[in-house]
Amino acid sequence: MSGRWSASGLARGAAVACLLTLSLSATPPGKAPKAKAVVGLTPDKALALGERMYREGILPSGEPMSSVVNGDVPVAGTAFTCVSCHVRSGVGTFEGGIVTLPTHGPKLAQTRYWKYPNLSPEERKDLRVQTPVARPPYTDQSLAHVLRTGIDPSGRELNPVMPRYDLKDQDMAILVHYLWSLSAKLSPGVDATSIRVATIVTDEVSTEDQQAMLVPMNNFVARHNAHASGFGTRMYMSIGGKEMQGAYRKLSLSVWRLKGASDTWAGQLKAYLAKEPVFALLGGISYGDWKPIHVFCESHQLPCLFPITDFPVISDTDWYTQYFSRGYYQEGQAAARYLRSLDDPAPTARVLQIIQDGAEGRDLSTGFRETWQELGQGAAKEIRLGKGETMSAASLRAIVQREKPTALLLWTGAEAFEALDGLADQADRPGLVFMSSRQLGAKLYALPEKARAFTWITYPYRDPKDEPAVSRYANSLLAGLPKHKPETRISTRAYAMLQLFQAGLVDMDRNLYRDNLLDRLGMQRDRILPDYLRLSFGPGQRYASKGCFIMQLGPGPVPQLIRKSDWVIH
Repeated sequence: MSGRWSASGLARGAAVACLLTLSLSATPPGKAPKAKAVVGLTPDKALALGERMYREGILPSGEPMSSVVNGDVPVAGTAFTCVSCHVRSGVGTFEGGIVTLPTHGPKLAQTRYWKYPNLSPEERKDLRVQTPVARPPYTDQSLAHVLRTGIDPSGRELNPVMPRYDLKDQDMAILVHYLWSLSAKLSPGVDATSIRVATIVTDEVSTEDQQAMLVPMNNFVARHNAHASGFGTRMYMSIGGKEMQGAYRKLSLSVWRLKGASDTWAGQLKAYLAKEPVFALLGGISYGDWKPIHVFCESHQLPCLFPITDFPVISDTDWYTQYFSRGYYQEGQAAARYLRSLDDPAPTARVLQIIQDGAEGRDLSTGFRETWQELGQGAAKEIRLGKGETMSAASLRAIVQREKPTALLLWTGAEAFEALDGLADQADRPGLVFMSSRQLGAKLYALPEKARAFTWITYPYRDPKDEPAVSRYANSLLAGLPKHKPETRISTRAYAMLQLFQAGLVDMDRNLYRDNLLDRLGMQRDRILPDYLRLSFGPGQRYASKGCFIMQLGPGPVPQLIRKSDWVIH
């Protein structure tokens, strides 16, 4: 449902377009009309059916919605859904010079103006703004009419790419009911002057690592809140300045500390959220699986932005948690894609994974296994080591002699170095051995020199020689941090998360809906921020860093990592 201006409308609205790069509309709370009941359906049922029409293009009957574009081109609703243009929150978009108009209840119920569209009706009155009307408010009847014909209440025809929907009266009533309810009020955690956010710390995280995240976050909040001191300047005395000023909210940050077993975290989070509703969770840090927190955020429709975890939930459908990457899983993916891309097919003949018990080995091996099978390579053999079990040089040689792997994925820590060193002189050793830089940590550089020529390292971060030029920008938020340990990447990831959140705040403007925050993040341009080569975004994408380098360790007592691949995209 892509309600876009025609070319003539865009020309007349050129002054609006620059403002719309920040936000399409302002929506004061409580202004949407109450959605009328749909005959024969409870309100909840009507909303669920309408949501499916809006997001998936599926009628209550289960059939695809029927529409035409460009006058006479039939299009199935499943191929051109409302959400694909107007986004999940209904706030709409501005992209490639084309405006996709809002479809959420409060904005539909307001008069739309060509100039200063973000002013509320009350502000327009107080500021005595008199500008041409683009269209009057919608009613049930005019909203149904524009959906069927593309003609808005002013008589203006929308862009031909906007589908015209052939809907029965009952189906139209369901969709209209949903649109009136869509983003009908601001999300929890927001009031007229502030936005409340929280972050999560689990109790096994060291004080040093907690501070590495919390110090930059607190500094960011203090800096953001000081911005209001500039509202007396000339810029903010203009009508356009008042329009921007009206979007500003101070931030308050709470720390939610989770204690005990992870199966108790949902109850703790529920208590925190009930006591202090927040708009979003920013960052957060845990050494263990993020899944209990992820599941809570999904069930409570609570955005969680870029937590510091190596164990994200891997999902193509969940919505509310945005991660930096797929963690260890992504390194396993990169090994599979790199191995498959080699010109010489010999190393792919017999692939063996040796997996240390634990979450790290689980995710590395799963990432490799699933990607290897997706690439049509069948199943790789796996050997699992028990908790605390290590390999000696003799045991690894015996495994190699028995299995005869052409490529070995050694998903263990540095405790395998001695065994790997013993493999160097073995005539029938595999030509390629893969290990994870994240799993090895700082011990990576102790890799035995004899093994370096045949050991390949998955490295999910920017090339180390290039990183300082980017990471230095994070220093602006580190005032008061007792000790900065760049190797943990905690402060730099916190800095990157805050930059992305700030961009989301600007793009949301006054449309402070949780779904809109995620919509705006999905429309971010590629970003160059610390740690990862690049962060890229797209509608519905939940993992911003999508690649990994394959490295080797150079010779000598102070070895350097040497790139052996381009950025391997998952």
